Amino acid sequence: MFGKRKDFSSTELYVGKGTVIKGDLAVEGSGVVEGVIEGNLDVKGELIVEKDGKIHSQEIKVGSLVCMGEIITNILIGDRVEFRNTAVFKGDLRCKILVVEEGAKLEGSVSQLIDVQTQNKG
Repeated sequence: MFGKRKDFSSTELYVGKGTVIKGDLAVEGSGVVEGVIEGNLDVKGELIVEKDGKIHSQEIKVGSLVCMGEIITNILIGDRVEFRNTAVFKGDLRCKILVVEEGAKLEGSVSQLIDVQTQNKG
């Protein structure tokens, strides 16, 4: 009868459905977005944007990202970025690792970040 409750005990940022946050946010750990964020975002850990989640921003920096919702930004920077089949992304993307499932909608440019220290060891 009741759905299984999600465990967010190790999540520093949780934006629930129906919640709208306007303003810049900085998070030392991880975050989950099921609502709306309108502002710049800096998440040191993993950011998960659920299917109903939306982020509209000038700049987003993340350690890693799993997106099933909508992100509209001028620039997204992350080590690992994954767009699931329901994701919508508009903007410029800079990341080391990019995973895109069939069905995800992306518009913009993609640049791969290169680890200069690893590159120079060859």
